[in-house]
Amino acid sequence: MNELEYMPQNSRFEAILLGFLGGALDVYCQIQFDTLVATQTGNILFLIADISHSPLQQTLIRLFSVLFFSIGFMFGLHVRANAKTAFWRVYALLPLLIVTMILPLLPDIRLLWVVLLALATGLLTLTFSGSQIESHAYSILMTSGNYRKMITAWHQYFNADEKMCAMKRQAINYSLVVISFVIGAITTAILYHFTHEKTIWIVTLNLACIIYHYSSVVVRYRLQACNI
Repeated sequence: MNELEYMPQNSRFEAILLGFLGGALDVYCQIQFDTLVATQTGNILFLIADISHSPLQQTLIRLFSVLFFSIGFMFGLHVRANAKTAFWRVYALLPLLIVTMILPLLPDIRLLWVVLLALATGLLTLTFSGSQIESHAYSILMTSGNYRKMITAWHQYFNADEKMCAMKRQAINYSLVVISFVIGAITTAILYHFTHEKTIWIVTLNLACIIYHYSSVVVRYRLQACNI
């Protein structure tokens, strides 16, 4: 068996999937609900701006998104603190997988949909907070920080006297995360014209890929007790 270089949550493939997920989820929520569930810093700014001119219902939707994302994140802290096996990450992903799967089948109550999505997304965000793309920190589900890191990494590579492969790989890794975020956003925006609220199933499929990849690596390398 080949030696595992990086834990599955720190792999390039996992980072690309999470980048795609962040772009797809936020564009879907912006189109469907005119709010965000993954990029809560942007949501807080929109919430403050809403106070002056938006209807109360829209303000409440943004407020509930921030609130229930925070609750999901705090619940994730509890889950991580009590984790006994590496599969805790899989268990923490299942709520968002289930929510995105059944959401188009539920009554069209925007506030309910946002609450469920924000709660499950907060849990997912905590699950992968602290993860790396190989050996470098990055931001999951959002791209602003990764975009800055990408530019910095390429600048350092092109201006280095000795262009090392590791520097180039770091720049490529950040580029892949940014590109995957953009592709996820564009794909969702295009699909929404044809599949409407069912477009969320692209997030379901993405989550299934993340769970399968993570679980298969954990089982193959017997990481159940050491990758907690």
